[in-house]
Amino acid sequence: MTPRSRPKLVVFDLDDVLAEDQRGLRIDVLARAVGAPPALVEEALFRSGLEGRNDRGELGLEDYLDAVRRRHGLDIPMDAFIDARRQGLRLCREVLDLATGIAPQTTLALFANGGQWLGRQLPKFLPELRPLFGTRMITSGQLGVAKPDPQAFYACLSMLGFSPASALVIDDRAEHVAGARSAGLDAIHYASPPQLGQELRQRGFDLEPVHAS
Repeated sequence: MTPRSRPKLVVFDLDDVLAEDQRGLRIDVLARAVGAPPALVEEALFRSGLEGRNDRGELGLEDYLDAVRRRHGLDIPMDAFIDARRQGLRLCREVLDLATGIAPQTTLALFANGGQWLGRQLPKFLPELRPLFGTRMITSGQLGVAKPDPQAFYACLSMLGFSPASALVIDDRAEHVAGARSAGLDAIHYASPPQLGQELRQRGFDLEPVHAS
């Protein structure tokens, strides 16, 4: 494959790229906290459309949980909701090592679908991210538009001060990769740390090989 020019900005996704999203664990934690069946918690949070509205900034966290209470009869305390999200994230050390390896060669950012509250909590959830990403951790709720909409990537780049042609997105979801490419960004469909390392080297980054764990 012909090497590509090294991007000036590399934008990492959060869930299932920088950190494993253990949704089942998150659901179980909340089910125990409110004394409800896990299936009801999953329906209320992930199948009702409310999470998407939170991701797009249409509902703040308080309004989101209030809607869950009114529609589904689940009274989820805000602290319990936030803590369950924290417990459901497991840092991917191999990907963090790759980010550390390219950090001196480019600018790093994180762009995740999630409410504004997630952006405020991320440095507490995963303090290992702060030295690499600093304040360049953006959620869709801050922008009012979510991936895979190409406008989400335009808004993210506008906040960061980069052009689409200078940026690379790394995401595990094919539709998000397609959205980034539609906006004029280069994009890697993430599958594993070794695959990501190979793709980054093809774009001009100097990295040691990554072996599957």
